[in-house]
Amino acid sequence: MHVGLIIDILPFALASAVSPLIFTIAVLVASQKKAANVKSALFTLGAATAISIIGFVIFFLLSRVSPGSNYTLTDARIDLLLGIFLIGFALYQFFVAKPKKHHPKQVISDGGAFSIGFGFMILNTSTIIMYVPAAHVASYYSTVVKIELLIVMVLFSLIPAIVPPILLALIHSPKRINTIKNSVNKNSRYIIAAIFGAIGIFELIKAIQFIIK
Repeated sequence: MHVGLIIDILPFALASAVSPLIFTIAVLVASQKKAANVKSALFTLGAATAISIIGFVIFFLLSRVSPGSNYTLTDARIDLLLGIFLIGFALYQFFVAKPKKHHPKQVISDGGAFSIGFGFMILNTSTIIMYVPAAHVASYYSTVVKIELLIVMVLFSLIPAIVPPILLALIHSPKRINTIKNSVNKNSRYIIAAIFGAIGIFELIKAIQFIIK
């Protein structure tokens, strides 16, 4: 894949990796006393399965709405709407949303870890939303390139699920990891608001520049 194509969706890929929800649950799974590594792997697999299905649907549905190889007025209007939506979502996160508390049962089975990963990724709106502008960028390219870009998005989206077990292995201090988890969860709405607001402004500028040409 050409590096330029990855750069085109990199802002959305990085934003999809900012998921306090998945990070928080991944810490709980990685802190299990028995078979924590296996459960973390199954949790990640569940999350990967969910976001791959959702991402595939978004990527290929949007391709039907905005097919073609050139940026057109229709594309600019879509970006304008996306920008307004993302800024609105950022304002909602900053002023209205409250940190969510999720407490899956303390003892998690292997099958439960997969189900939790799958289920919480479906609820992970901050990640899923980023697939819409990324899919819009991908709509200019062939099916093979779309799949490659989708894989890049999925890999970035799984970072919050992969990092906690690695941190636990390196730090060997569940208490310290829990402190990080609580801090991330407490400030999650501000983190999401900042990133979504920045990307929303970027989408607006791109659209307005094209429209007023």
